[in-house]
Amino acid sequence: MEGGPRIGIFSLSSCEGCLVHMLALGGDLLEVLGNVRVTACRILGVRDDGGGLDVAIVEGSVMSEEEEERLREIRRRSRILVALGDCACHGGRFVVKDFGVERIDIDLPRGVRGFRSDPLDKHVRVDYYLYGCPADKEEILTLFKDIVLGRAFKPKGYNVCSECILRENECLLDAGVACLGPITRGGCRALCPSFGRECIGCRGLAEDANIDSLGRTMRERGIEPPDHLMALNRAVRERT
Repeated sequence: MEGGPRIGIFSLSSCEGCLVHMLALGGDLLEVLGNVRVTACRILGVRDDGGGLDVAIVEGSVMSEEEEERLREIRRRSRILVALGDCACHGGRFVVKDFGVERIDIDLPRGVRGFRSDPLDKHVRVDYYLYGCPADKEEILTLFKDIVLGRAFKPKGYNVCSECILRENECLLDAGVACLGPITRGGCRALCPSFGRECIGCRGLAEDANIDSLGRTMRERGIEPPDHLMALNRAVRERT
């Protein structure tokens, strides 16, 4: 393809931390960008030319009617749409996991009458997901490489526990900490557990997640399963 694939990078409601991680790739990112055409990216100073896109990468959640329409317009223009980070993949829901909030009716600036935080796939079809808060920069680089090579991008299929084992971390569950590593999709290289912090599940459920088993394991170790774990179990049961 002459000039490389046309790529647009867009932000909805977010802190843009995933885009900052993308910029942290430095020279690797510049090398990749030399093989594609970035036709829209505010953080890179590229004004959207409004044309068709081979790939649209969208960060952030949908929090207004305006953003919902903007997302639909991006989807119409794009052959492939990528959800970048937890806000885009899950609506940033792990942040408010203890509150069970779907929507808050309130008058906000610019005529917005309610607060919500929807994942992209609530409104449009998403082809690929880059999980995490923020998304892992190495996975972002892999996505770009796959785009250049015309390959399908595949998220990691294993859980965070697998990465803890590879890093020879001590199990936080054995230490009495309510860690969600056994049910959480890997790919972060077990960053939080490696520093003694429990996994909070920001990458979403692993393909083989067994929430019931994790709850039993926690109780066997004298850990009271957190309310959000039980709420997640109920939600999964309702969907199935």
